[in-house]
Amino acid sequence: MSRTALLLLLLAGCSHATIPGTQIPDEPKTRAVLDVFGRYKSALESRDATALYGLASPSYYDPGDPGRGVGPTDYQALQGKLQHDFDKVAGVKLEVTLKDVQVKGEEAHVDYFQVLRYAVNTPSGERWKSESDDARMKMVRVGGEWRISSGL
Repeated sequence: MSRTALLLLLLAGCSHATIPGTQIPDEPKTRAVLDVFGRYKSALESRDATALYGLASPSYYDPGDPGRGVGPTDYQALQGKLQHDFDKVAGVKLEVTLKDVQVKGEEAHVDYFQVLRYAVNTPSGERWKSESDDARMKMVRVGGEWRISSGL
């Protein structure tokens, strides 16, 4: 083997794999968190309140957004809130640009930019709306599995 080939092989061994399209390290712990995030996206787009609730931690708490008239939500109120929210919606599409994933022990968070498009049933028919913003989803490990603790 030539010196150049050996050097390239050594450099390749030192490079760190990243999640495609990001600078986020591609590690098992990161993949585990992103797997839950992917199931969240799928359940949201399917408008499956039961699946979303199943991803939540019993310690779930979201402070809401008082500026938009959204109050806080805890685990006990979450299932009813999700179902109520989906009662008004005819379709959902979520586009995500991952920005960061941090895993520290039994806690993790996913930072992302979201474009949320959703159809609302109105007396004059279906009307599509769009919202976009930076978002953060927090997770905790419960019984060895990642669960969403805030950010649904």
